Amino acid sequence: MSVPVTPSSTSPSWDVIVIGGGPAGSTAATTLAKAGRRVLVLEKMKFPRFHVGESLLPYNRKIFDELGVWSKIESGGFMLKRGAQFLMANGSRKVRLDFSKGAFTEYPTAVQVERSKFDKILLDHSRECGADVREESTVIEHTVNDTHVTVRYKDAAGTEQTVSARFLVDASGLSNFTANRAAMRKYYPGHKKIAIFNHFEAVDMPLGEEKGDILIVRRENSWFWMIPLEDNKTSVGLVMDAADFKAMGVEPQLAYDEAVRTTKVVSERFVKAVQLTPAHVVTDFSYKNDTLVSHRVLRAGDASGFIDPIFSSGVLLAMTSGQQGAQVIDEALRQQKGLTPAMHAYEKDTRARIGQYWEFIENFYKLHFAQIFFQPTNKMHIMCAINCVLAGRTRLSFAAWWRLRLFFFIAWMHKKVGITEQIKIE
Repeated sequence: MSVPVTPSSTSPSWDVIVIGGGPAGSTAATTLAKAGRRVLVLEKMKFPRFHVGESLLPYNRKIFDELGVWSKIESGGFMLKRGAQFLMANGSRKVRLDFSKGAFTEYPTAVQVERSKFDKILLDHSRECGADVREESTVIEHTVNDTHVTVRYKDAAGTEQTVSARFLVDASGLSNFTANRAAMRKYYPGHKKIAIFNHFEAVDMPLGEEKGDILIVRRENSWFWMIPLEDNKTSVGLVMDAADFKAMGVEPQLAYDEAVRTTKVVSERFVKAVQLTPAHVVTDFSYKNDTLVSHRVLRAGDASGFIDPIFSSGVLLAMTSGQQGAQVIDEALRQQKGLTPAMHAYEKDTRARIGQYWEFIENFYKLHFAQIFFQPTNKMHIMCAINCVLAGRTRLSFAAWWRLRLFFFIAWMHKKVGITEQIKIE
């Protein structure tokens, strides 16, 4: 269904209403509030709240600095992340990307975060910058008019409220509020997945200069993430095809436990592990929306599209879209227009950023690509080009771009003629 655009002369109370207080919503709210705009954030949950997506990328730092929130994150006691390790399930091969050693990577470290704490820091910062943040506020309906957007929501007491603004930013996450109402969600074909994840203590994680690394464990048709959140707390998740999970005919926890047991490099690290949380499950999570901008509406973060989390790009993509989305809305407010060329450029840029990671994700599940990836060479700085992308650089220099294209060409050639060892992925 489409939301009608109807004439109205009512003066709105707000410049922008933001649905959702996660990283995209809080970034948009802070950016707009710092620009002097009247911003209302409607968040359905009470923070802090549990959320998946704990591993950040080095290029998040640029946005943190521009929002003025880095000092708060730095004092949050989060685990320092220097690199990412990709391992074969049987332990036969390992590739480590050290972000400090990439020729095209400007930021050498990131942080691993417990999202409940991290997201609250960002949302509280939005408040401090002047945004009105209302938690436990569930949006029910929105209507777009010539001059403004009207939103109905239930507040923490269960009372219905109506508010209006010149623009609406949908940062509602996987609930995808405005796009779902308009039937815009489209799943990536052949990529329906299920993620099962838990927090553990006493997992045997790397120490020394590799302390803080995320571990990505590649199984034949699935993969594990292992993210150290604290010295004695680790997030461990399994991502597999939804069809494979369904065929097993068991509860998520049992499927998870069986995968741990049969994955050598994971089971070896789980000898003393103690599960701290019940199994959390997310299904069918890779999708895109038909449009990201329309008259007085902009979608950001996971409400602009969501992709497999294998390269930890989620928070970076969310915050980047929240920041750019807020900037183009601020410009539209100055121009007194409901839809601008800059808003269309935002959609193009957002799709390009997602596409850059989707190319890696889609290929990482393919045998020929994985065989090249797990036999790395840095001749002509090819691995440095991969390093900068997986560190979160979304605007590539030409020097990094052509090396990346060469890497994908080599993988394609390997598929056609077998130019390197045909290693088994298991």
